[in-house]
Amino acid sequence: MGCQRVLNKFKTENGQALYGACAVYTHMIFTVVDTETTGLNPSKHEIIEVAFISYIVDGEGNEYVLNKLEQKIKPEAIHLASEKALEINGYSKEKWKDAVEFSAVLPKLEKVFAESDFLIGQNLIFDMRFLAKMCERSGIDEIKFPPYVDTKALADVLKEKGVLKRTRMDYLCEHYNVTWEGRAHTALADCERTIKVFEKLQDEVPEYDLYTFEEPYTGY
Repeated sequence: MGCQRVLNKFKTENGQALYGACAVYTHMIFTVVDTETTGLNPSKHEIIEVAFISYIVDGEGNEYVLNKLEQKIKPEAIHLASEKALEINGYSKEKWKDAVEFSAVLPKLEKVFAESDFLIGQNLIFDMRFLAKMCERSGIDEIKFPPYVDTKALADVLKEKGVLKRTRMDYLCEHYNVTWEGRAHTALADCERTIKVFEKLQDEVPEYDLYTFEEPYTGY
């Protein structure tokens, strides 16, 4: 991907560069995140799978995988699940027989978020709101999220210009001829799809913003 290409595209609200030349930094860490859920409503539905891939980029722009996780989460209210959502993410009792409680994976998420300069995801506020709600249900202090880049925000820019017809991940993978290992709509495979799509999108979008949990991208 190249550290220079990533860092120089981030900007603050007033248009000033958020990060300067890559050489100023000894390294940078970013993490791609995805969740699979039992529906679309964080107040009713729950996360049943979470994954992340963390990358470290050195001062010369070399990129390495630093950490990787995929974990199935034991559902607590599967009777409230959307049948369509379960069909999409491939849920079954057998596949989830070794799933863990959300509280068991939370420390790993908190650690990787604390170490990351920023996150990358497709409509990531969806995942972040589910993670926050899962913390609330577990009686845990709200998780702290670093700033994030939304691949959908980049895709929306290109859609407005007529370059893309749609902005869903499946379409973007098809448009950019992205290939990946595993089954689409499983958390780790979607992380891999997201980073590959991000690499394609940033070649076409001259600049883009960082968003936060408090001030998310809302163009959806």
